[in-house]
Amino acid sequence: MTQSNNDLSRSRQLRLSWEEWLTVNAVVTHSSPGGGPYDVTVVVTTDLPIDHPQLASLLTVNRIVIEIEQFTDGRVFGLARLLRDSVGYTGDLEVSGNFLPDQISFLQRCGVNSFSGEEIMRDAFNYYSGFYQPPRQGIDQVSFIRELRDDGEDEQDQRPTGT
Repeated sequence: MTQSNNDLSRSRQLRLSWEEWLTVNAVVTHSSPGGGPYDVTVVVTTDLPIDHPQLASLLTVNRIVIEIEQFTDGRVFGLARLLRDSVGYTGDLEVSGNFLPDQISFLQRCGVNSFSGEEIMRDAFNYYSGFYQPPRQGIDQVSFIRELRDDGEDEQDQRPTGT
């Protein structure tokens, strides 16, 4: 019996935890049954040690999923930025778990490009029109507004002064 292409591609999809990845990454990246590489997804949490010597091994995976247990855990922003900027990860970076719709645009600015969650999350990308913090992904920030005023005077400067 011959295996269909769809079954063959499904058999090469691996979803591993960080601990599992540390155990099998040498085998997964150096063996390719059937002539092609595995489609590897590694699931990490915000507890991932940012100074772990094996972080660079994530460069070989197709997708990294950062699981968020509580929306108040701000480490996801730093972890996403670290994976993109310091490690140099260019694959799909997904966030999953307990996060708020208004956090999506900020996560996107840190390098996250995929989200799993409710349908309401889609509207969050258009929630904010400007940002004050410097962007990771070439999006303008709001700090230039003062420089663009036509007359150069603040509204506060136009208040009547006491005599």
